[in-house]
Amino acid sequence: MNNIKNDKLKFISYLYAIGTILVVMGHSTPTNASYIPKIVDNIKAFIYCFHMPLFFFIAGFLFKYTTQKNKKPYLSFIKNKTIKFLTPYFVLSAIAIFPKILMSEFVNDTVSFDWYYVFQTIFNPRLNVWGHFWFLPTLLIIFTLSYLINKCCSKKITNIVCLILTLALAVFPINTDWLAIKDICLELIYFCLGIGTCNYINNNKNRIFKTPIAVITMSIAVLIFVFISVTGYRWISLVQNLSTVIIAMLMIYTLLCFSMFLEKKGNGFLDYFDGKTFTIYILSWPCQAVIEILINRVLHLPWYITVICMFIVGLCIPLLFICVYKKFKHQPKFISLVFGVS
Repeated sequence: MNNIKNDKLKFISYLYAIGTILVVMGHSTPTNASYIPKIVDNIKAFIYCFHMPLFFFIAGFLFKYTTQKNKKPYLSFIKNKTIKFLTPYFVLSAIAIFPKILMSEFVNDTVSFDWYYVFQTIFNPRLNVWGHFWFLPTLLIIFTLSYLINKCCSKKITNIVCLILTLALAVFPINTDWLAIKDICLELIYFCLGIGTCNYINNNKNRIFKTPIAVITMSIAVLIFVFISVTGYRWISLVQNLSTVIIAMLMIYTLLCFSMFLEKKGNGFLDYFDGKTFTIYILSWPCQAVIEILINRVLHLPWYITVICMFIVGLCIPLLFICVYKKFKHQPKFISLVFGVS
């Protein structure tokens, strides 16, 4: 989730913005609401098939692109990523743990102030105080493997082998959330795909990314999802994992086409997200969680009001925070790191 300065990568900036909006949208469904139409749950499930794979694809793409432009030493690269990802992970988790325990009757998670709970919030990212933070250590661990992956993807044959192996991991993941192992298995293929296709995409944008084909690929992705859901195969892990990979790849291509179309036309709304997506990712869910408790569980308002409010708050509060923070003459580096402000 970087600030894209190079005009050649404007489409990546748009991909970040689209992905971030999808994340906020996916997090906007209230829990324990009295009634939510099935179609809303299905839309959320469809978005969840590809919105995070999209970010791992972008991460792999940018890693390949930037290492070709600027060969930063491995240790320096990992140090910077560690500080960037783990600062908000630990600091915001530490800040939130006490309020979460105090408000335990309003949250779905089992919370308790004991050493085992604290231990698992650190080393089991899915059980972190903020569950959406699983992305940060997962991507960091993948980045630690990035130079090795880049070597493996440097030739066509080894690139294909790498994709086959990571596909096998995605379909048959190691089923443990400790140290983000399962998430690494599920997402590694998209990071490798980003590395392996970086140069090809940059050299063939006008030739391989066509809007009519994007419409077809999106239609196929929707049809696969509907078929899996209607037939009940969605609950079979093997079928679910394989179908998710296929849907994710189809939708990544679709969104690449859409972002390249926007690159030619320009889009002021998505331009505004440039350099702000990481902060939105970090702050959106805490803001949404608070508004969800207030509107859904305290006031018991209809689900659609909760959804709309959660989406608006998830986007607007982080953007407002950035706007206000940027007006300060002194912007402490530590605070910027905690909230992901570029």
